[in-house]
Amino acid sequence: MNSKRYLDESAVGVGAMIMFISSGILACLILAAMVQMAEKTAQTPEMIMSLATSKISDKIIVHDIYVWDEWDNFGIIWELSPGSQPKEGVDLHWILQCTDPTGKYWAFWGDFTATNMDVDPHKYSVKQKINPGLKAEFFDNQGMGTAELPDLTNRIPDITSVEGQIMFAKSGGAWPIQGGNLPWVDEFSLRASGYLDITVDGTYTFNVDADDGYALWVDGQLIVEGVNSASSGDIDLIAGKVPIQIEYHENQGVAGLILRWESAAIPREIIPAARLTHDDNMIDPNTMDFWETVTTFEAGILYEISIDQMNGNAGRNNLGDAVPAPTCGPKQLHENDLKGQLTFIVGGGSSTWTEFKVPGILAGTRVA
Repeated sequence: MNSKRYLDESAVGVGAMIMFISSGILACLILAAMVQMAEKTAQTPEMIMSLATSKISDKIIVHDIYVWDEWDNFGIIWELSPGSQPKEGVDLHWILQCTDPTGKYWAFWGDFTATNMDVDPHKYSVKQKINPGLKAEFFDNQGMGTAELPDLTNRIPDITSVEGQIMFAKSGGAWPIQGGNLPWVDEFSLRASGYLDITVDGTYTFNVDADDGYALWVDGQLIVEGVNSASSGDIDLIAGKVPIQIEYHENQGVAGLILRWESAAIPREIIPAARLTHDDNMIDPNTMDFWETVTTFEAGILYEISIDQMNGNAGRNNLGDAVPAPTCGPKQLHENDLKGQLTFIVGGGSSTWTEFKVPGILAGTRVA
């Protein structure tokens, strides 16, 4: 019995030693993996992309990309997707890419820490609602094949413009928008948003006549929705600027969308451009001292950052070459009719990507 017990204790000791050695090997493997991840972050944008895992819901939702300073900076208004865990700046990454006028490819990247930004990341402060018209975002839905309104949540628009009125007569041709015509006649969506100026308290009736799907929200309430029809809904409103948003989807054939309103004091009419505005994203130097800078980002809060090639000191390609300013910036892309690409990545989460052109270099001009 004693002999057997002695042998049992020896076996336990050997097992513990094996476990100890195995734990050490595992720790080394984990450390090596962490070092490898850090090395990836320091090397190429493709390797940074490998940090994203689509199985995890953490994601950056981009609301606006706009010209920050008419030269080389882009402003980004964004938030973490609902349900995301709080993130530190080192957990979030951006990549700015383009081909310059000579055909040379450039990439700049970094994280969301203050050292990778011209200004500290900060909570978004609503700008003055003074820009006339609604912000109009158009989405390419080629191949979708449905008349139902698609879910535009988390999607980055393919084209952004400003529309004075929602007045697109039914036709089989391309819609005229600010700056030209849409490139599609079928399978596209629109999300127009901004504010409606209410001058008198009262009950207002809104009417949407559309082909195909649509939905209208006023002051946060869903007023009407439908497919290939005209419908109306009422809401009581108090004087002031109230949020308004309309979403629309064209499948095949005729496309049309008209938004009208009426009240006791207003006969039925297409909502005038003078009553519609949207936020101004231009940077006001007088408000910078009041920015609430942050280092930890949480879901459900809008943030604002500014990035450019110089912010890419954390990482860039063509290390042996001097970077001609303003590479990949609004000025270069606009004046040479070039496209840029922006990618936003949550480490261990998902990525958001968009390709864009810069329609103008005036600060505040939306590019995506």
